[in-house]
Amino acid sequence: MASFIKSYDLALKVLLYQKFGTILGLDISGDEEEDINQGIIQCPREIALREVAEKRGATFLEFINFWRIGTGFDWKRQRTSVARRGMFLTSTVEGSSGILIKAVPVNLDYEVCFWSKNLDKIYQCDEIYAFWQQNNPKITLLFNDEYELTPDLHFGEIVDVSTVSEKYSKGIIYAHHMPIRIDGWCLEGSSLETIHKIRVTFYDQDKITNYSEIIVDDSDQDVEAANNLRMFRDNLYELFDVNLITNEIILAGDFTVDFVVGNLISIDNSTANEGLYKIVEVTTVEEKTVLKLDKSLVSEVVDGVVCKVEN
Repeated sequence: MASFIKSYDLALKVLLYQKFGTILGLDISGDEEEDINQGIIQCPREIALREVAEKRGATFLEFINFWRIGTGFDWKRQRTSVARRGMFLTSTVEGSSGILIKAVPVNLDYEVCFWSKNLDKIYQCDEIYAFWQQNNPKITLLFNDEYELTPDLHFGEIVDVSTVSEKYSKGIIYAHHMPIRIDGWCLEGSSLETIHKIRVTFYDQDKITNYSEIIVDDSDQDVEAANNLRMFRDNLYELFDVNLITNEIILAGDFTVDFVVGNLISIDNSTANEGLYKIVEVTTVEEKTVLKLDKSLVSEVVDGVVCKVEN
């Protein structure tokens, strides 16, 4: 099954762009997806300057880096009903009773750092971080667009890590470090039925006190509010096989309605095939989806996360 923790990484990346991108001027190319990719760097702070220079092909000093520095099991939330009993989903497969989803609570600790040559921009980021904390922020995770989990976000002290002491040797770059913790959940299906695809949706709920204000049911739904609040949606697919000769990946299940030629997919947490790929051909073989890719695959090892992000 694909990694839910990776989904949290991607969701936080998008959220940081939405919260702080305008202040730091991260509208580099005019394309939001490319701006997020170039403006938000996932790497430790110690190598962030080198990483952003390598990624952009030049030295830019307005950016954000973040890195997950810790992932731990949460024994306190393990006592909740969701963690103990799980969730039962009705199956659409004839003859199958359904799927039992287990939810494991994890604490995801991130360090986030804002970089700029303009000190006032850094101070503005400090202020947004403070107001963000005051609003009791949550991210809502929906399993199959129906089953709701609402992990909290937690914040800590802002620390100045600027290079002021190196003013006369390397110059000044202002940088403030801010911790963020997500009360995450990892979901897992039981053996009642194999899960080949999961859709994860995140909502920014800073100013929403009751989730039912947005979505009640299919017949009574504030679609506009939901679309405005939705910040990330990711389909995660089970990788069944890799074919180096034909440069194809195979997914377990018929997902031809999900993919068309020209779509971008990403393979993450893979031994050697990690990266972005464009689909050049979509076919099905024996209830499996075959995606031919535009760039060469390196390894036959079947591992990693296959995902397609919907804007």
